[in-house]
Amino acid sequence: MATEIPLGNRRADCMLRCGKRAEIQAHPLAPVEVTGREAHADLWILDCRAAYTHDRLLVWDDPDFGTLFRWDRAWQGFAVAKRPAFLNTELDISTGRGSFLEVTSWIFDGYRALGSGRPHTAAAMRSWMRYDIALASRLEVTW
Repeated sequence: MATEIPLGNRRADCMLRCGKRAEIQAHPLAPVEVTGREAHADLWILDCRAAYTHDRLLVWDDPDFGTLFRWDRAWQGFAVAKRPAFLNTELDISTGRGSFLEVTSWIFDGYRALGSGRPHTAAAMRSWMRYDIALASRLEVTW
């Protein structure tokens, strides 16, 4: 898996084995920048570890609705995003362990984003990105 893939005057952060181009983002972007980057990327991986650690990103399982989340002080620029998004909540680079939330729907309400998603382990994400092993529809991740 290569990094920094040139695409004309832009780039994608990495190319997945399946051919998808991922944009990995560690900071908020303005809506115009999100739209511009989506012209050259197929999906977003948003680094939400700080928000999760400081309880600004809450994720829980609801028996009726599945996995839900609330992200306070969410990155408002992503309200215009059309591409799939994955929220990195706990990845520990040294061990490779952690969890991600694949966003299935979200709405932005003022400074907050509310939504639903499918949890995935870091190992499952790595297998998908490196070896094109499909993500299961529901993996066991403890929030």
